[in-house]
Amino acid sequence: MSEPEAPTPPAERNPYATPTPGPPSYGEHRAAAARRPMPYAPAGTPYGPPSPWPVAPPPEPVPGTSGMATAALVFGIIGGIPLAIIFGVIALGRTANGRQQGRGLAIAGLICAGLWLAGLVTAGVYATVSEPDRDDAGQITDEGSLSAFDVEIGDCVNGVRDIEADSYVRSLPAVPCSEPHEAEVYAQFDLTGDAHPGTDGVVAQADQRCADALYTYSTRAYDDPNVGLFYLYPDERAWPQDRSVVCIAVAIEGTLTGSLAEQTGT
Repeated sequence: MSEPEAPTPPAERNPYATPTPGPPSYGEHRAAAARRPMPYAPAGTPYGPPSPWPVAPPPEPVPGTSGMATAALVFGIIGGIPLAIIFGVIALGRTANGRQQGRGLAIAGLICAGLWLAGLVTAGVYATVSEPDRDDAGQITDEGSLSAFDVEIGDCVNGVRDIEADSYVRSLPAVPCSEPHEAEVYAQFDLTGDAHPGTDGVVAQADQRCADALYTYSTRAYDDPNVGLFYLYPDERAWPQDRSVVCIAVAIEGTLTGSLAEQTGT
């Protein structure tokens, strides 16, 4: 009986040896059951037209400012009392219920007109209360403020030396001539010509005529070196209503006492 052959040991495999030719082995493959391909899902609903945004209503037209209200304010500021009141009242009606703007302007114009009116009333009352007293002959018996339009020949006044040239004079402090005073009114006359002669024309007439009138009123005053000439005259604005020049004799220094015809100065 022969001895069995010893098994041949497996040859040592070279890890770097060239692989044995043949199809590569990837393991077993299983066949999947046949099935129809899944069709694509239907497309989504197409976008519809965008929803419109809500549209705001058009703005209401802004009411304009009342011209009457503006006129009321302007005339109220400059002292046009009647027009300011008329335009103001009309504007209040037109600006009611917001139909027009400018109600505040109308109210402001009426307020200004009211202030002007109150000022005029106050000035009138003050002028009436402060007027000098006169006797039956027209002579001043008690001192007071005398309007430049109300002076009369023979009135004795103060404050003349403090008046600057070409300034406006509205009133003068009047006193009885028996008391010391600066000046005395001695003549009045109207300027000639249809149009205002201008400052130079007024001076030309007033200088000569006031000098002649002083000589007639009092030769002693005319010759007295301490007595100077002063006069009031209307400007172009007052020309349509008043053209009179008021001649006043003024003591250059010191005061006068009594009428110029009796005593010229001290």
